[in-house]
Amino acid sequence: MKDTKRFMRTLVLVGSLVLSVLALSATSVAADITGKQIIENVDNAPVADDARLLMTMTLINDKDQSIERQMWSWKLGTTETALVFLAPDDVKGTAFLTIELPDYSNDMWLYLPSLGLTKHIDADSKTQNFMGSDFTYDDMGHRDISDYDYEILREETYDGNHVYVVKATPHDPQEAGYSHMVSWIRDDIWKPVKVEYYDLSGELEKVQTNSKIEEIDGYWAVTEMVMENVQTEHKTIVAMTKIEVNTGVPAEVFTADGLPKLLDLVPQE
Repeated sequence: MKDTKRFMRTLVLVGSLVLSVLALSATSVAADITGKQIIENVDNAPVADDARLLMTMTLINDKDQSIERQMWSWKLGTTETALVFLAPDDVKGTAFLTIELPDYSNDMWLYLPSLGLTKHIDADSKTQNFMGSDFTYDDMGHRDISDYDYEILREETYDGNHVYVVKATPHDPQEAGYSHMVSWIRDDIWKPVKVEYYDLSGELEKVQTNSKIEEIDGYWAVTEMVMENVQTEHKTIVAMTKIEVNTGVPAEVFTADGLPKLLDLVPQE
């Protein structure tokens, strides 16, 4: 089934920054659950038909200097996400689109207004960082669940909630960009609260913390997440300042040709 062939679309944000940012809560699990079943439960949680989000992205370097960016994003189900930068001026109008294809790969496009260029993100570029953040393009897309092996490392309490700690090891680390990932997953709402990403040498590279998870209109939403690169001491904070669900999204939002026009489609308030 299609839903069982996606890997933890709730992990990344912008796209995963907003990919599956909204999921309905679920029931408890049996004691003999497997690592793969936990990932499937995360992956299969129902989502809103569509969503609109206003977000801030803060980049903080190793000298504690920061840059704040504002973004508007649209998503359609779990398969299509578009976003456009609103501020500051040096990135205003820059737009990004990701679409899940029938083979569960991701078609990604980036519009650069300074060049008047819409660029296709090829497979070799998907492990690069997105717009100077600590998220790679692949972090923002879907991962095929069948490309990983899963192991439950332990159960524990995290921030007052029961979690499963699950290790995911890719069959092809070079393609995935990581040797493995370890996720702390709440089993009451089937959302990861923390994810560790290990580089190809097996050393801890990044830690993602979903620092705020709130229920909005019956959906659980990750409203703030932090991705910190522990090797470079650089981090990215993404905060959702406004979330609207099931409001309807214009079809032209989710086309590569429409990326240069996304700023015109941002709601004016």
